[in-house]
Amino acid sequence: MRVIWNEFVLDYGVAHTMGQDGVMVVEGRTYGGLSSLQRSQERRARLLDAARALIAEVGVAPLTVDLVCQRARLSKRYFYAEFSTKDDLLDACAADLYGRLKAAMEEVLTTVPLPDRAHGVLQTVVHTLVASAADARLYMESPGFPRLRELQQREVAEFTERIAAEAMPFTGEPKPSVDRLLATRAAVTAATELIIGWLHGDIHTDEHTLVATLTATTLGAAGAV
Repeated sequence: MRVIWNEFVLDYGVAHTMGQDGVMVVEGRTYGGLSSLQRSQERRARLLDAARALIAEVGVAPLTVDLVCQRARLSKRYFYAEFSTKDDLLDACAADLYGRLKAAMEEVLTTVPLPDRAHGVLQTVVHTLVASAADARLYMESPGFPRLRELQQREVAEFTERIAAEAMPFTGEPKPSVDRLLATRAAVTAATELIIGWLHGDIHTDEHTLVATLTATTLGAAGAV
């Protein structure tokens, strides 16, 4: 039996989709109404959700493939079908976090007036981390793991370039001996360290005061360079 519906073809339980070039792509047999690709995506989502839940509870270091599989109720066979190693899973968790941070920052940069953008970006970052224990622990524990630290530093560098270009209200002509991008990186790095210290509980203040103080410091730097 062959059924065609909305460019989706079912042929004896084998799912196909029409690629952009018009070539039929085989996705695999369907079970329970899901193609092999859909089942893979569902398993991947379950593994990511399980990892995030465990990070929120115990942190990054104690995380193991066995614990993630137990929480996701999947065998290790399915884990290794989606991720080569535990580090790949953690990379995916971090990429998800930074993707959401970038999307939220993009909203600020495209809708908020320049004088208020620094505050908006800082508020977005802090609020995102406060709203999720998994995000907070992953963010503040990343410096202790080489791959996560490298990814975090790469994202910070990207954030810095966007903030320097679109969020720092620099005034006047730049001083010949001052690199404004480097000055922005210094502000972002300092803010990152303070936010991590605050999440760890080493800095005793409230979210509003933290954001207001970081904003004042950032604007002061922008006016000085």
